Amino acid sequence: MVLYAVSVDPPEISKALREQLESNFIFLCDSEGILLDALNIRHRDGQPGRDIAFPAAILVDSKGIVRWTYESETYRQRARPEDIFQAIEQLR
Repeated sequence: MVLYAVSVDPPEISKALREQLESNFIFLCDSEGILLDALNIRHRDGQPGRDIAFPAAILVDSKGIVRWTYESETYRQRARPEDIFQAIEQLR
């Protein structure tokens, strides 16, 4: 299983966050918002003067099929870890 985090932040900011969190996530940079637009999760002017992503979690199986999604309508709400873990278990 591979976990990716996608951010509009520049790579150096994502790298610092990854190190701070001591995570094994693979951080990907989407500074142009291409993925945000493809997933329809762009929050225009979510921060003063810049777009951010609405929080989303997407589980994709080994064949590339989306099996579970979570999308928030507010930047303050995230998927609950227990819901993500339950969805992962159901994929096994």
